[in-house]
Amino acid sequence: MGAAVRILGAKQATWAQAMQAEVSAIESEREAFGFAWGCLLTALGHALVETRHVLAQVQNVGVVTCSGAVLFGCLFMVSAGAPGHYVVMNLVSLALAVATFRLLPRRRLQVDELLRARLSFAMGALLLIASLGQTAIVATPWLRAWTVPVNLTWLLLPALLVAADVKSRTSAQPWAHGGLLMAFGALALQADAVLATLAAAVLIVRAWHHRSRSLGLHALAASAIAMHLSQGWQAPEPSRFVDLVLQSGFEQNLAIGLCLALLQLLPLWPALRHPQARGHGLVWGVLVALSLPGWLPSPLVGFGGSFIVAYLLSLAMVGDGTAAQPAAGPGRAVARRRWDPPALPRTGQT
Repeated sequence: MGAAVRILGAKQATWAQAMQAEVSAIESEREAFGFAWGCLLTALGHALVETRHVLAQVQNVGVVTCSGAVLFGCLFMVSAGAPGHYVVMNLVSLALAVATFRLLPRRRLQVDELLRARLSFAMGALLLIASLGQTAIVATPWLRAWTVPVNLTWLLLPALLVAADVKSRTSAQPWAHGGLLMAFGALALQADAVLATLAAAVLIVRAWHHRSRSLGLHALAASAIAMHLSQGWQAPEPSRFVDLVLQSGFEQNLAIGLCLALLQLLPLWPALRHPQARGHGLVWGVLVALSLPGWLPSPLVGFGGSFIVAYLLSLAMVGDGTAAQPAAGPGRAVARRRWDPPALPRTGQT
């Protein structure tokens, strides 16, 4: 009975107290045990349904998939003899990403499209200002936070692309488009052909899906920047445990390679389960595809904290999918699904 009470917790404290009182009032030990056993099974079923409901939410699914990819990637690095600080930095980055994600006003970000658009504008402005503030001919996206190097573009661009996905024709569109244009300017200053390709691919798909002329113009601009920058671009030298992690796994053995292939696809799981996360899945699907030839670091499974934080930051920018729905007319209400836990059994005595 004590275990059942602990499982129920404070939300069902009244029922737990009545349950304990009834067990105390039963004279037969056998009947008391049978009643307590039934209450324990009911409490376990109640807790299981609540857990399934929590894990079914898109953002919780994303946290679980991100954590799983990073943790199993760390196991691979340990087994393959990676430097110890690689694993430590990835674990610290994961802890920082989860803590930041929990502190963000996620519910407001889900329902407020204008807030997400303004954040995309702010992120684009930050990228452009950081690039313009450098004296080098080609700006670098790398900044130093204390002694840790951080790639600002890897950190912010995925979240910017997700947040700029404005579905309704409202005042949010100018903010989102302004953020995209400033991000294009930053990518041009950094001569980053790969991330310009990422932006172009995402916007081409988005413009086709929304049948949007303005998004089509943005996609053309990003494509022109990517094509111009690709003329003098050369693929970077791959770094062990950072780039081409999937290929490194297959070099060890087939089983490790297949496991790493599944881990590479794990960031796309929220988009497969939840339609409102398809924009997020599009961004990370293109990122994973660009990492396979070694043009970008292998996100989440390889060494690098910027993409770990970027994944959960972009996940927080996923809307709830209601912005594009028409408002209900007079006398017509829009029904929203509401989850109710299963009712607990009534006790026989009061």
